[in-house]
Amino acid sequence: LKNPFWIEEQPGASQTTGWLGAWQNQVSPYAVAAESAEDIAAAVNFARDRGIRLVVKGTGHDYLGRSNAADSLLVWTHNMRAATFHPEFRPAGVGDDRPPTPALSVEAGTRWLEAYQEATANGVYVQGGGCTSVGACGGFTLGGGFGNFSKRFGSGAGGVLEMEVVTADGQVRV
Repeated sequence: LKNPFWIEEQPGASQTTGWLGAWQNQVSPYAVAAESAEDIAAAVNFARDRGIRLVVKGTGHDYLGRSNAADSLLVWTHNMRAATFHPEFRPAGVGDDRPPTPALSVEAGTRWLEAYQEATANGVYVQGGGCTSVGACGGFTLGGGFGNFSKRFGSGAGGVLEMEVVTADGQVRV
Protein backbone atom coordinates (compact mmCIF):
# COMPACT_ATOMS: atom_id res chain seq x y z
CA LEU A 1 0.00 0.00 0.00
CA LYS A 2 1.70 3.18 -1.18
CA ASN A 3 -0.45 5.57 0.86
CA PRO A 4 -2.04 4.18 4.03
CA PHE A 5 -3.94 7.46 4.47
CA TRP A 6 -5.59 7.39 1.02
CA ILE A 7 -9.13 6.94 2.35
CA GLU A 8 -8.93 9.88 4.75
CA GLU A 9 -7.52 12.05 1.96
CA GLN A 10 -10.75 11.71 -0.03
CA PRO A 11 -13.36 14.25 1.12
CA GLY A 12 -16.26 11.87 0.51
CA ALA A 13 -14.82 8.67 1.97
CA SER A 14 -14.91 7.53 5.56
CA GLN A 15 -12.57 5.14 7.35
CA THR A 16 -15.54 3.01 8.40
CA THR A 17 -16.74 2.17 4.91
CA GLY A 18 -13.14 1.70 3.82
CA TRP A 19 -12.35 -0.80 6.53
CA LEU A 20 -15.51 -2.77 6.94
CA GLY A 21 -18.21 -1.67 4.55
CA ALA A 22 -20.57 -2.42 7.42
CA TRP A 23 -22.03 1.06 7.87
CA GLN A 24 -22.89 2.74 4.64
CA ASN A 25 -23.24 6.48 4.47
CA GLN A 26 -24.08 8.77 1.62
CA VAL A 27 -21.46 11.12 0.34
CA SER A 28 -21.98 14.85 0.81
CA PRO A 29 -22.54 16.38 -2.64
CA TYR A 30 -20.69 19.61 -1.74
CA ALA A 31 -17.48 20.17 0.19
CA VAL A 32 -15.40 23.08 1.45
CA ALA A 33 -11.69 22.30 1.82
CA ALA A 34 -11.19 24.57 4.81
CA GLU A 35 -7.78 26.05 5.47
CA SER A 36 -8.68 28.41 8.32
CA ALA A 37 -11.28 29.12 10.99
CA GLU A 38 -12.58 31.87 8.73
CA ASP A 39 -13.21 29.32 5.95
CA ILE A 40 -15.17 27.21 8.41
CA ALA A 41 -17.16 30.24 9.59
CA ALA A 42 -18.01 31.11 5.97
CA ALA A 43 -19.23 27.54 5.38
CA VAL A 44 -21.33 27.60 8.57
CA ASN A 45 -22.94 30.89 7.53
CA PHE A 46 -23.53 29.67 3.96
CA ALA A 47 -25.20 26.45 5.14
CA ARG A 48 -27.27 28.15 7.83
CA ASP A 49 -28.51 30.92 5.51
CA ARG A 50 -29.62 28.32 2.94
CA GLY A 51 -30.99 25.69 5.30
CA ILE A 52 -28.41 23.11 4.24
CA ARG A 53 -27.30 20.40 6.65
CA LEU A 54 -23.67 20.84 7.67
CA VAL A 55 -21.28 17.97 8.44
CA VAL A 56 -17.61 18.06 9.40
CA LYS A 57 -14.88 15.62 8.42
CA GLY A 58 -11.32 15.63 9.63
CA THR A 59 -10.07 12.07 9.15
CA GLY A 60 -13.34 10.16 8.72
CA HIS A 61 -13.08 7.90 11.75
CA ASP A 62 -16.70 8.41 12.75
CA TYR A 63 -18.25 4.96 13.11
CA LEU A 64 -21.72 6.50 13.15
CA GLY A 65 -21.20 7.97 9.69
CA ARG A 66 -21.68 11.60 10.75
CA SER A 67 -18.80 12.88 8.64
CA ASN A 68 -20.87 12.55 5.44
CA ALA A 69 -24.56 12.96 4.71
CA ALA A 70 -26.86 13.19 1.73
CA ASP A 71 -27.88 16.72 0.71
CA SER A 72 -25.28 18.32 2.97
CA LEU A 73 -22.32 20.66 2.86
CA LEU A 74 -19.17 18.96 4.11
CA VAL A 75 -16.56 21.06 5.90
CA TRP A 76 -13.34 19.17 5.30
CA THR A 77 -10.60 20.15 7.77
CA HIS A 78 -8.06 17.67 6.36
CA ASN A 79 -5.60 20.37 5.24
CA MET A 80 -5.56 22.19 8.59
CA ARG A 81 -2.70 20.10 9.98
CA ALA A 82 -0.37 22.45 11.87
CA ALA A 83 0.91 21.29 15.24
CA THR A 84 2.95 23.92 17.10
CA PHE A 85 4.80 23.69 20.40
CA HIS A 86 4.67 26.74 22.67
CA PRO A 87 7.26 26.60 25.48
CA GLU A 88 5.45 29.38 27.38
CA PHE A 89 1.73 29.38 26.64
CA ARG A 90 -0.80 31.47 28.49
CA PRO A 91 -4.48 30.93 27.59
CA ALA A 92 -6.53 33.94 26.50
CA GLY A 93 -7.99 35.78 29.45
CA VAL A 94 -5.42 34.50 31.93
CA GLY A 95 -3.65 37.33 33.72
CA ASP A 96 0.08 37.90 33.82
CA ASP A 97 0.07 36.82 37.47
CA ARG A 98 -0.33 33.19 36.32
CA PRO A 99 2.84 31.54 35.03
CA PRO A 100 2.86 30.28 31.44
CA THR A 101 2.97 26.55 30.75
CA PRO A 102 4.30 24.44 27.87
CA ALA A 103 1.54 23.60 25.41
CA LEU A 104 0.90 22.11 22.01
CA SER A 105 -1.60 23.75 19.69
CA VAL A 106 -3.15 21.78 16.85
CA GLU A 107 -5.41 22.78 13.98
CA ALA A 108 -8.76 21.14 13.24
CA GLY A 109 -7.39 18.55 10.80
CA THR A 110 -4.29 17.54 12.76
CA ARG A 111 -3.95 13.81 13.28
CA TRP A 112 -2.34 12.35 16.37
CA LEU A 113 0.56 11.47 14.06
CA GLU A 114 1.48 15.16 13.63
CA ALA A 115 0.70 16.00 17.26
CA TYR A 116 2.95 13.22 18.57
CA GLN A 117 5.76 14.17 16.17
CA GLU A 118 5.70 17.79 17.38
CA ALA A 119 5.49 16.79 21.04
CA THR A 120 8.33 14.27 20.71
CA ALA A 121 10.53 16.77 18.86
CA ASN A 122 10.13 19.13 21.83
CA GLY A 123 10.53 16.56 24.59
CA VAL A 124 6.97 16.76 25.92
CA TYR A 125 4.06 14.34 26.28
CA VAL A 126 0.53 14.90 25.01
CA GLN A 127 -2.36 12.68 26.11
CA GLY A 128 -3.85 11.36 22.90
CA GLY A 129 -5.32 8.36 21.18
CA GLY A 130 -3.68 5.09 20.24
CA CYS A 131 -4.39 5.32 16.51
CA THR A 132 -2.20 7.94 14.84
CA SER A 133 -4.59 8.48 11.92
CA VAL A 134 -7.37 9.70 14.25
CA GLY A 135 -7.87 13.46 14.41
CA ALA A 136 -6.61 15.21 17.54
CA CYS A 137 -9.45 17.75 17.56
CA GLY A 138 -12.43 15.66 16.57
CA GLY A 139 -14.40 13.01 18.34
CA PHE A 140 -11.50 11.80 20.49
CA THR A 141 -11.09 15.07 22.36
CA LEU A 142 -14.70 16.21 22.14
CA GLY A 143 -15.83 12.82 23.44
CA GLY A 144 -13.62 13.09 26.52
CA GLY A 145 -10.41 11.67 25.15
CA PHE A 146 -9.73 8.36 26.85
CA GLY A 147 -6.31 7.13 25.73
CA ASN A 148 -3.70 4.54 26.61
CA PHE A 149 -2.36 6.48 29.59
CA SER A 150 -5.58 8.12 30.83
CA LYS A 151 -5.50 6.27 34.14
CA ARG A 152 -2.17 7.90 34.91
CA PHE A 153 -2.34 11.27 33.11
CA GLY A 154 -6.08 11.94 32.84
CA SER A 155 -8.28 12.33 29.79
CA GLY A 156 -7.30 14.10 26.60
CA ALA A 157 -10.10 16.62 27.10
CA GLY A 158 -8.89 17.30 30.64
CA GLY A 159 -5.59 18.58 29.27
CA VAL A 160 -7.14 21.15 26.93
CA LEU A 161 -6.06 24.67 27.91
CA GLU A 162 -7.88 26.65 25.22
CA MET A 163 -9.96 26.10 22.09
CA GLU A 164 -10.69 28.28 19.11
CA VAL A 165 -14.09 27.20 17.80
CA VAL A 166 -16.60 28.24 15.18
CA THR A 167 -20.08 28.41 16.68
CA ALA A 168 -23.41 27.86 14.92
CA ASP A 169 -23.82 31.62 14.49
CA GLY A 170 -20.68 31.64 12.32
CA GLN A 171 -18.46 33.37 14.87
CA VAL A 172 -14.87 32.38 15.62
CA ARG A 173 -14.53 32.29 19.41
CA VAL A 174 -11.72 31.50 21.84
